[in-house]
Amino acid sequence: MDAIHITIGQNLQRLRKQRQLSLDKMADLTGVSKGMLHQIERGDTQPTVTTVWKIATGLNISFSSLIKDDESTISIVNRKKVPDITEDNGNCLVYVLFPFNPQTQIEIFTIVLKPKASYVSTPHNEGVLEYITVVSGEFKIMVKDDVYTLPAGDAIRFAGNVLHQYINDTTEDVVIQVVMHYPES
Repeated sequence: MDAIHITIGQNLQRLRKQRQLSLDKMADLTGVSKGMLHQIERGDTQPTVTTVWKIATGLNISFSSLIKDDESTISIVNRKKVPDITEDNGNCLVYVLFPFNPQTQIEIFTIVLKPKASYVSTPHNEGVLEYITVVSGEFKIMVKDDVYTLPAGDAIRFAGNVLHQYINDTTEDVVIQVVMHYPES
């Protein structure tokens, strides 16, 4: 793990290049001098909290996106033996694979619905989208008052800001993959 000023510098340079910004343009956006930005990118100086906030505000990004370690481009996750959350008296098992990532605005998890399991989800915030892929079994989902039956391999996308219910009416486990996309705040 690098020292925090090295991490900030690497993240700042990566963001600047991704957005195709010159140091001059970044200085205009953030109110931080071109020289200071250059020193931060090289890891030559430890920026103050105020400077990091000015950069984050000027680039319209979170403070933490500048101080977090750059994640590896490859992440392998093995599903846990014990679920992170259970519902419906242990008949709905939720396994978090990738927790919420503020850069991608998504989180990904696997849900196993035991036979005859049902889970009612309260409406999410406006703008939240759910993407569900059926991995195995026959999955039913009620979105508002409409019921959709999906076999393994099928998928559904819907606005999550309405009441919805996950249903397994069968005698075998149903496994679904869920991707939640949250709007930028």
